[in-house]
Amino acid sequence: MPAPFDAVIFDLDGTLIDTEALCNLAGVEACANLGLPVSLAFFESLAGIDDRTRARLIEEHTGSPVEFGAFLAEWDTLCTERFRQGIPIKPGAREILDRLADAGLPLALATSSRRGPAEEKLEFTGLRRHFRTVVTFDDVAAPKPAPDAYLLAAERLGVAPRRCLAFEDSETGARSAHAAGLTVVQVPDLHPTKGAHAHHVAPSLLEGAALAGLLPA
Repeated sequence: MPAPFDAVIFDLDGTLIDTEALCNLAGVEACANLGLPVSLAFFESLAGIDDRTRARLIEEHTGSPVEFGAFLAEWDTLCTERFRQGIPIKPGAREILDRLADAGLPLALATSSRRGPAEEKLEFTGLRRHFRTVVTFDDVAAPKPAPDAYLLAAERLGVAPRRCLAFEDSETGARSAHAAGLTVVQVPDLHPTKGAHAHHVAPSLLEGAALAGLLPA
C-alpha cells in the first residue's frame, strides 16, 4: 500500500511546543511596559498572525502608536526569560517526530515566528535536528494565512503540496496550509475550532496522525 504522504510540515508554536501561553503573558507585560495596556484575552486573540499585523492590531485596540522595533525588543526579551526556564513540549511531539524520522519521511517547519526567535525555541527544545528546512516569517513575502510558508517549505523539500501533510493549531495556520493545497490536521491549542480549514481535527498530534493515516492508530 503506497504511503499517504511524501512529507510532513509542522507549525511550531502551539503545535509542537507550548509557547503560546508563555508568549501571551510576556506580550501583555511588554505592552504594559510600553504604556499599551491590553488584556490577556485580547493578546490571546492574536494567535497565529505575524508580528507586524499583531503590532497594528494592538495600535488599533489601544488607540496609541506602537513603535514596532521597541515592541519586538521588549517582547523578545521577556519571552527569552521565560524560555530559559524551560519550554514545554506538546504531548506526543517528540514521539511523532522520532517515528516519522525512523520512517524516512522528510520534515519541515513553517512558522509565523521570525528567524531569530524560531531558531532560539528550536535550540532550547532540541527539536531542530528533525527538520530538513525551517521556513519563517522572514522567508516569505506574505505570512500566514497566505499559503507562502507552506508552498516554500514543500518546494524546499522537493515534494508537491498535495503530497504533504500539515499539522497546525490555529485557524490562521490551518487556513494557510489548506490554501497551499496540503492535507491539514488541526490540533487546537488555546481556542476550540470548528475545523473550517482542516481535513482532520484531533485532540493530540498522535491522534491526528492516525486520523490522517500517517501512523497506525
